[in-house]
Amino acid sequence: MERRRIITKLARDAGIIPTELSPQSISNWLAHHAQPSTQETYYSAIRAWSKWLVVSNRRVDDPTMHVPRPRVPRREPRPVDTKHIETLLASDIHLDTKTKILLMAYAGWRVSEVARAHGKQFDLIANRFTLKGKGAVEVTLPLHPILAEEARLRPRRGLWFPSPVDPHRSVRGDSVSTLIANAFARCGIDATAHQLRHWFASELLARGVDVRVVQVLMRHASLATTQVYTAVPDEMRRAAISKLPNLNSDTWLQFAIQSSTGLHDE
Repeated sequence: MERRRIITKLARDAGIIPTELSPQSISNWLAHHAQPSTQETYYSAIRAWSKWLVVSNRRVDDPTMHVPRPRVPRREPRPVDTKHIETLLASDIHLDTKTKILLMAYAGWRVSEVARAHGKQFDLIANRFTLKGKGAVEVTLPLHPILAEEARLRPRRGLWFPSPVDPHRSVRGDSVSTLIANAFARCGIDATAHQLRHWFASELLARGVDVRVVQVLMRHASLATTQVYTAVPDEMRRAAISKLPNLNSDTWLQFAIQSSTGLHDE
């Protein structure tokens, strides 16, 4: 859905049909998006589309082969502060907005996944949810009690957030992103919806959850991707450093001398 939106927007802005993209039209369009991360996301969608055109014999060439992949600076985890989430949830927000925030904070959903939330995804007997994410990969994961309570207030069948224009379709992911960012802004907080997903991963890690488990809950194919989302709190860093031996300790030095002497005698 998101990939189709990107290709449609590119073709409309460039004034050409989607099957006739050229390296120049792609480069020019990407140049209008200042954020390197946005450029990279759009490039990936265009690259996948171009490859499909070749595989399906709709084109003989891949125009992205002549367009350099945007270089994205190393990304650092940027979870929103827990107190900021508490402030946001305590503010005067719509019930739909609250549910969207909780889906991202307590299940790590992406905005596009939140937009398509459907009652059939939630099993309130087994306390789990089923989600089809990137690459159409479907997973079933545990449901947090807070989300279970939210689900009980929502339709068991049907979309949770239908479009106001067409109730048979869901709202768009970018509208969810804008809605949450605006809610943060009204509270005087400079944060984005996606930072709630960063908070989800970072909070799990901070509470001692193994990073491999965090990877599964985040639904990442690569552990390297999970590391982009998981900020290591100062408390964990200090605890790790404190585990190092005290080299100024007479007891430790005596033990080290005895150990080395023993090894020498052998």
